[in-house]
Amino acid sequence: MISMITKPPGWIFLIGLLAPCLLVLYWASVPFWYGIEMFLIGLFILGPLVLVYIRRLTTASFEGQVSGRPWRWLVAPLIVWATILALVTNAPFHLRFAISLPEMEEYAATVKEQSVDAPCEWVGLYRVCYSSPHYVESEAVPGSAYLSTEEWVIDSNTGFLMVPHGKPEAETIDDKYRHISGRWFGHHGWDNW
Repeated sequence: MISMITKPPGWIFLIGLLAPCLLVLYWASVPFWYGIEMFLIGLFILGPLVLVYIRRLTTASFEGQVSGRPWRWLVAPLIVWATILALVTNAPFHLRFAISLPEMEEYAATVKEQSVDAPCEWVGLYRVCYSSPHYVESEAVPGSAYLSTEEWVIDSNTGFLMVPHGKPEAETIDDKYRHISGRWFGHHGWDNW
């Protein structure tokens, strides 16, 4: 049993570490992060895996077996640090948005009043399930578009807002906006909690 603890992490451990890291990066690729979900993944999955890794590294150090394959010991910390660096720089969102922007611009130019029951469709890398012009005091803003997006597994009231000039209406208790670039804003509405 002690020989297993002193060996570098194998593929099962690395896949078990990489999978939740990729899920966290996916949840960070939206205008407003899924913060609670990311925190729970970090606390209950990534935290214990990091503790197991530290325990294995410590035991292997005392047994003098770390020098056998040092590059294999470095893979797990590199995965964790790459995930942290990507989160700090907000790289998942910037990359996904940049790839999707041309299609979102094209789609926003065609937005008219739609039914809530309209089928969802992929616009770039985002799944848009509802779109409409942006309204200010019950008046549609000409040339504006609101794109409500839906993510895998989690239902959240988030999306994108494109306004031709200036800023969207002031934030309310239910609606928050985040400037992304140019005419584009991230939107987070009431989640029915």
